[in-house]
Amino acid sequence: MKGMKGIIVIKITKTTSYKIPFDFKTVGIRRVCRVTDKCGIVGSNGGEPMIKVDDKEIKKLERDLKTFGDRAFPFATKNTINTAAFKTREVAQKDISVKMIERNRFTKQSVRVVQSRTLHVSRQAATVGSIADYMADQEFGGVKRKQGKEGVAIPTGFSAGQYKQEPRTRLPRKPNRIGNIRLQQRGRRAKNRKQAIVFRIQDAVRTGKRYIFLDLGRKKGIFRVVGGSRNIKRGVPKGAKLRMVQDLTEQAVVIPRNPWLKPAVDNVAVMMPGMYRNALRFQLKRLNILS
Repeated sequence: MKGMKGIIVIKITKTTSYKIPFDFKTVGIRRVCRVTDKCGIVGSNGGEPMIKVDDKEIKKLERDLKTFGDRAFPFATKNTINTAAFKTREVAQKDISVKMIERNRFTKQSVRVVQSRTLHVSRQAATVGSIADYMADQEFGGVKRKQGKEGVAIPTGFSAGQYKQEPRTRLPRKPNRIGNIRLQQRGRRAKNRKQAIVFRIQDAVRTGKRYIFLDLGRKKGIFRVVGGSRNIKRGVPKGAKLRMVQDLTEQAVVIPRNPWLKPAVDNVAVMMPGMYRNALRFQLKRLNILS
């Protein structure tokens, strides 16, 4: 019987996905056999071989269901695909907890499933993937480039209330987020870099506008001036300290590959024949064909 195939679409972004075709006739699967490119065109990733499963029990169950309960067969195939999709999400979420520093709950919760609804077997497809764009960079790696004049903004441990802790394990506090920071306007003219730093610290203490941009040579970024006496005479105000909030030193930051979805796909691909067997047995028991 041709056309008895379902697909689990493991989505990374709107145009990038892994696909696992599952052939219900031959009870075989192809592990992550195709990956869509940025244009959304499906292309081979090396043509990994079809995994053949020699399971006489599955073939017998399939034959019995088609003979005695043909209308129930699409429910078995749909259940197999949806079960595999939810299992993929479960495994992926566990991998995220192990492989990544979770600074919020959203990263794990961003992995969603869209179930297959149709009973037309050849059109059945369940989708698994993250709604967070940055998860694609984790899966494939990438390069984050500067958006403005200065470098890429990297929040520091201090910005999250974790001074001197790297890597930080929390999100930046709301006032320290790059979009919320308002820098002081251009101040007094300085003769050199050292004097410019002193002037900006003095102005921050005097005006109460504590966020300043500083180029220290090897490091540059947005700093917060902490403390400091307003009784300013010469030099840095007494008790004033600099704490970097956003590091703007790098012009580009390389994000290394940290696959969280493909390992889940590989694990679930091996489980699918067992899922199919269970789905067939469930339908046969429901029809009182199998005890």
